[in-house]
Amino acid sequence: MEEAKRVLETYGTVVYRVCLVKLAGFDPTLADDAYQNTFLTWMEHPPKTEPGSEHERAWFIRCAVHRCTDLIRRNRPCGEIPESLAVCEESGTTEIMDALLALPENYRMPLYLCAVCGYSADEAARMLDLTPANLRIRLTRARRTLAKNLNLTEYLPKKEDSK
Repeated sequence: MEEAKRVLETYGTVVYRVCLVKLAGFDPTLADDAYQNTFLTWMEHPPKTEPGSEHERAWFIRCAVHRCTDLIRRNRPCGEIPESLAVCEESGTTEIMDALLALPENYRMPLYLCAVCGYSADEAARMLDLTPANLRIRLTRARRTLAKNLNLTEYLPKKEDSK
């Protein structure tokens, strides 16, 4: 019982955020299902990592991504993105999170894991079953698309003058 409490307190927020980001554009209640399925998986097949380690955190993120993918395969997109995320309203970042959620899924998760969760490109690539080079390409494209969507022209690459 104490172990379940520790796990929920330690990883509950990050797992829920991963589920919200991964399932943007789908029925918002699917994030709740993926969240619960992640912890059910933990109860049935606990990771062979040291409690509280970075490996355990990565296991929960990877498991959440897999549970979300399972739900995506079973459900069609409903086309709507949540108005705002309750977990981000406190810090006033709803505009940025809404723009992040509007990105295509293959850009959204790499950017979220690297920019928000603080993982390196190599760590995020392992979590998403991508090569590090492919993840870096997706990060570059995601940042460029996000800057364009937020009208942050100073962050867009400058066009070179052709001679």
